Amino acid sequence: MTIKHLRIFAAVYKENSITEAAKKLGIAQPAASLAIHEIESYYKVKLFERKGRGIERTESAKHLYQYAAHIVSLYYELDNEFKNLNASEFMKIGSSISIGACLMPQYINGFVKKYETPMPYVKIDSSEIIEKFVSENKLDFGLIEGNIHSENLLSEHIANDNLTLVCGLSHPLAIHNTVKLDDLREQNFLLREKNSGTREFAEATLMLNNFTVTPLWESTSTTAIINGVTANIGLSILPYRLVEPYIKSNKIKALEIEGIKFERHYSIIYHQNKYITKSMNNFFDFVKSFKINS
Repeated sequence: MTIKHLRIFAAVYKENSITEAAKKLGIAQPAASLAIHEIESYYKVKLFERKGRGIERTESAKHLYQYAAHIVSLYYELDNEFKNLNASEFMKIGSSISIGACLMPQYINGFVKKYETPMPYVKIDSSEIIEKFVSENKLDFGLIEGNIHSENLLSEHIANDNLTLVCGLSHPLAIHNTVKLDDLREQNFLLREKNSGTREFAEATLMLNNFTVTPLWESTSTTAIINGVTANIGLSILPYRLVEPYIKSNKIKALEIEGIKFERHYSIIYHQNKYITKSMNNFFDFVKSFKINS
């Protein structure tokens, strides 16, 4: 079993086609087919089943891909690292939308100034996407809120956070500072998209109190949600750090829910087999000790 075998397998799995994978890799189709056959013989498993003119991934293939994709990516990372030992380390960082909007600019500017390091690449997306990219080693590590879902990832706590219920100033509930869950049962909700860490945590907290939300709006844009709240279309539950400027400028109002606190944490996540470079360690230490400005 060689890195070449795993590279071919990963390409076939991703393309779901031996022909297309061979084209991508610049090798002959028989060579790609032989590599897959050798892996199957080595592990005594079936990776792909014939389906019409194409192929279908087996459960064994799905399991192997979790390792192969990371190993192949890590190999080329190692190769590049040792070919460029004198070059500065360039990091690829993932961030959930909430952290990207509130904290990442502070983190990056402070880190770059302190360590005089190259500006890192940052991808800001939903927590689900960041987890996926970190798992596949497309990102060195990520910063997300809430819990991780992959058994291949490790996490380290970096900061605490809380969500808050908000409404427009002309909303009927705006006359209150604290509301009961029963007050919310007939209200419209504007929430982040499914698999957003913010939405997942808010829904889980409410479900523990026998309250289920069916959103009127779903959006990847926090700004769109806040604008909807401002226009009194509905309520939302969002990170306090994101809505704080709107609350202080008297554009929306924060409400407490009797008996409920939306308290969560921010974490750094990375693959359990990831080689932690000096720059990564420095960044981890920096964000853990960073004093967050509201």
